[in-house]
Amino acid sequence: MVNLNIPPKYVALYAHCIDDSLPSFEPDEWIEAGRIYAVKCFTEPLNVSEGVAVTILNRDGQEIHPSASHWSFASNRFELFSIYLN
Repeated sequence: MVNLNIPPKYVALYAHCIDDSLPSFEPDEWIEAGRIYAVKCFTEPLNVSEGVAVTILNRDGQEIHPSASHWSFASNRFELFSIYLN
């Protein structure tokens, strides 16, 4: 069972990409260093050394999936920050 952590509606989470180096596999979609992405949710990582797994959204609000088997990115590729809304 994987724990899915979805932020409440009053919190906006963002991820600033600091590492866009390609993985060992050929990704279908990938991130760009310097860009800021909206965060949809967090999940437990596949590899314990990667922190948490981050599911991010593109400008159109669609999830970015590196591949059919990888739906999230390692949190160590981003600086994560949150904004609390009124």
